[in-house]
Amino acid sequence: MAGVRRDADGIGREYIARVSNAEDMPMSRRARFFGILSVVAVAAFIQLAFFNTHAGLPVGITHRGSAIYVRALGGMPLAAGLQVGDQLEIKQMTPAARAAVLLSESIKAGLTYDVVVSRGNRILTVPVTSQAPPQTAFNPVNQVLAYVLMFAFLVLGLLALWRGRNLAAWGLGLMSLNVIILNGLRNIPVSASAAVALDILANCIIAELLLTGLYLMAYAVVAKGLKPALKHAFTWIFAISIALLVVLSCARTLGIVYLAWNGVSALVLPAISVWLGMISFLMLLLGYTRAGAEQRLRIRWILASTGMILLAVVLTYIAIQSSNPVSATAFAILSEIAFLLAVAGYGYALLRHRLVDVRIVLNRTLVYGMITAIVVGVFAAINAVVERETLGQGASLILELIVPLALGIVLGSLRKYLDAYINRLVFRRQYRAEQALNDFARTCGFIEQPEHLLDLTAQQVFEHSHAQSVALYERQALGYVRVRQRGAAEFPQQVGVDDLAFVQLRAGDHEADLHEMTSALGKGGYVFSMAVRGKLIGALVCGPRPAEQYTADERALLFHVAQQAGAALHALRSREHENFVDSVARGSLDGASARERARQLVAAWQIA
Repeated sequence: MAGVRRDADGIGREYIARVSNAEDMPMSRRARFFGILSVVAVAAFIQLAFFNTHAGLPVGITHRGSAIYVRALGGMPLAAGLQVGDQLEIKQMTPAARAAVLLSESIKAGLTYDVVVSRGNRILTVPVTSQAPPQTAFNPVNQVLAYVLMFAFLVLGLLALWRGRNLAAWGLGLMSLNVIILNGLRNIPVSASAAVALDILANCIIAELLLTGLYLMAYAVVAKGLKPALKHAFTWIFAISIALLVVLSCARTLGIVYLAWNGVSALVLPAISVWLGMISFLMLLLGYTRAGAEQRLRIRWILASTGMILLAVVLTYIAIQSSNPVSATAFAILSEIAFLLAVAGYGYALLRHRLVDVRIVLNRTLVYGMITAIVVGVFAAINAVVERETLGQGASLILELIVPLALGIVLGSLRKYLDAYINRLVFRRQYRAEQALNDFARTCGFIEQPEHLLDLTAQQVFEHSHAQSVALYERQALGYVRVRQRGAAEFPQQVGVDDLAFVQLRAGDHEADLHEMTSALGKGGYVFSMAVRGKLIGALVCGPRPAEQYTADERALLFHVAQQAGAALHALRSREHENFVDSVARGSLDGASARERARQLVAAWQIA
C-alpha cells in the first residue's frame, strides 16, 4: 500500500507540474498548437454562421427513469406515425437509428431511420426521415444572440491565445475557442454513423478541453493566493472528476449505440460538468478571500464571469429539458444573455487587469494601417475625379501617367506627415519615452564619470521602458556581475560566463529573449548586448512589463541605448587605464600605490 501511495503521489505531482509549468512549453510547439486550435475554431464559426442547416429527426425524447418516451420538438410537427407518449424500444432499433434519435443534434436532411416504439400492447416500426425545421421554428432574437455570442467567444479566444503571455490568458483562450468548436461539432449535418464519432470527439475530448481551460485560468489567476497544498488538492479533485466525465461520456455513447444501454441518467453528465466548473469557481472564491488588495482586482471580474458562466450553463440545461416551447425559448435567451455578460466580464479582465495589454487594441500597426487605407482610398478617389474632369478622351499617354504620379508624390508626403502627427497625438506616452531614450543615447557619451553613467542608464531605461525591473551587468573575471538595478525584481548578483543569454549575445545577437531560453536572469524580458569591437563588455537586462510585450521598434531602441551606453562606458574605462599608465610613466605613484590602483582597475573592469 505504501508503494501504491508513493506512485499515486508521484502521478499527482507530475500532473500538477504540467498544469503549473504550461508556460514553459517551447514557443514552436505552443505556436503550432495555438495555430491549429485557432484554424479549427474559425472554421467552426464559419460553419455555424453560414452553413448551419439545423436538420435532424422530427422526434423529441423525454427520460422517465430508465424509460424513454416520444415528445414533440418545439416548432416542428411530430413525425407521421408517432404519437406523444410512445415509449422507445431502443433494443429493437439498429445502432444507426439509436444514434440518430438519442445522440445526434444534427442529422443530414433526407436520411430515413426506423424508429421502434411501443404503444399500449403493440410494437410499431415507424420510418422517420430527417428534415430541416421551418424558419418559423427559430426565434429571431435567439438566433441573433447566438451569432453574436459565438463571434464574441471567437474574438475573446483569439485575443487571449495570441496576445496573452501567461497561463491565465491561455486558459481563457483554450476555453473560449473550444466553446465554438464544441457547438460547431454538434451542428455538423452528418449521417447517424458519423454522428457517433462526432459525439465521442465532442463529449469525450472537446468538452474536457473546455473545462480544462477554465481550470487553468483559475489556477493561474489565484497565483500565490492559495497555499500549494490546497491548490494541489483542487488539482487532484479536478483530475479525478475530469477522468470520470471522460469515462462516463464514452460509456454512455458506446453503450447507447452498440449495447442499447441507457444506464447513465440524463442529468449525471451535466451535473459532473457543472461540478467541474464549480471547482474552478470555488478556487477563485477562496483565492479572492485570501488575496491582497491588488490581486483581488484581478480575481474579481474573473470570479464574477465564471459565476455567470455557471448560471448560463444551468439555464441552458433547463431550456433543453423544458417541454414547453415558450419556456425553452425564454430560458435559451436568458442563458445566451448570461454567456454574453460573462464574455464581457472576461474581456474586461483581459484588457484591464493585465492578462493582456489594452494597447494592443489600438496599436501602431492598426492605426498606421488605417491611415494607409485612408490615403490609398483618397488617392483613388482624387485620381478618378481628376481623370474624369481634366483628362479627356484625347489626352496623351504621358499626361495620363504624369497626373497620377504627381498625386502619388503629394499624397505620399501627406501620409508621412499624418504618421508623424498620429505618433505624437495618439501615442504621446510612447513618443515621449522614445524621444527621451534617443536623447540619452545621443548624449551619454559626454558623461564624465563611469558611476554616473551606470546610474543614469539604469534610471533612464527603467523610467521610459516601463519595465518592472532593469539591471546592468559588466564582464569581470568570473562572469557577469550586476552593477546597477532598478525595480522590484531581484536579479542575481553574478551570472555565470556560459549563461545561455550571454552566450547568445557573444555569438553576435543583438538581443536575447528570456522567454525562449533557460537563464539565471529569469523567464521574462530581454537582454540587450553592450558590445564594443566585437567583445561583449556587459548587457542591459529589461524585465517583463505588466502583461505588455516589447515591440520590434522598442527593442531596437533599447539595443541602441545599450550600445551607446556600452561604448561610453568602454571609453571611460579606457580613460581610467590611460590615466593610470600616465601616472606610472610620470612617476607620480609609488610601487605600492600603483599595485593598489591596478587591482582596483582590474576589479572594476576586465574584458574577456
